[in-house]
Amino acid sequence: MTRHSLKVSLEGLRVLDAIDRRGSFSAAAAELCVVTSSITHVVRNLEAELSLNLFDRSGRRARYTREGRTLLERGRHLLAQAARFDAEVQLIATGWEAQLVLSVDQVLRMAPLIPLFGAFFKAAPQTSLHVRREAAAGSWDALLSGRADLVVGAPAAGPPGGGYESAPLCTLKFVLAVAPQHPLARLEGVIADDELARHRSVIIGDTTRFLPHLQYGLVQNRNCLSVPDTDAKLQAILLGIGCGFLPERLAKQHVRAGRLVLLRVETPHPPSQSTLAWRAGENGRALKWWIEQLTRPRLAQGLFF
Repeated sequence: MTRHSLKVSLEGLRVLDAIDRRGSFSAAAAELCVVTSSITHVVRNLEAELSLNLFDRSGRRARYTREGRTLLERGRHLLAQAARFDAEVQLIATGWEAQLVLSVDQVLRMAPLIPLFGAFFKAAPQTSLHVRREAAAGSWDALLSGRADLVVGAPAAGPPGGGYESAPLCTLKFVLAVAPQHPLARLEGVIADDELARHRSVIIGDTTRFLPHLQYGLVQNRNCLSVPDTDAKLQAILLGIGCGFLPERLAKQHVRAGRLVLLRVETPHPPSQSTLAWRAGENGRALKWWIEQLTRPRLAQGLFF
């Protein structure tokens, strides 16, 4: 049987990828912990093996040729497959995933999770942990698109079609708050929706990419300030920049200190059930570890503002 050797190795593809991302041979060498001459040697061997010029060296800096760019883009698909294969091999061998992506919704405090990171690495030193932030429908979007393995604090009403499992975390109550100097603070009684709509709202931007945005709170106000997280939202409201719904427990701390005023409104923000969710059928040990930790009632309560 005739054996055919591969003309392009994964090592070669990793070199091409690093050159493109880092912008030069020397920067790629630094990332891959080799000398620049090793990078040059790999590239020249590839060009000789393929009978192609992968780089245009006519300028001050080598640039990819059309053929080189095509090889790079197709090679990245192979690198992604190789990474997934490595992860599957580790899961088969140990039961622990090579990496776990944890997506934490903006309705949660991050501080109570930090000690768990250290505890997790003691249990699973071989697993990389990536923690990201999402908001509103973005949590579900991250899970279903594969950007996250476990979402913490997602709105309970998940998208239709299934494909995921979930466990309840906590029910959040929201109140509308403004600074004492805000014009709405001078109004008495129940504030009508039309009156509320005349004022700037402060909202947390929905991070979804593919799913529809959630329609809640004051997203329909004609003038709004969209911020990335709860801390920024709170600070903007405290400064009188706009009005906005805040978690009741968080808002009342500032009401007692005289920094915020709560308003009665025609259309209150409904209570929000926050959820822990993961893809159906996933059963890696890292995922199970986090589900067990995050479903403990005392921890769940501490996560919310």
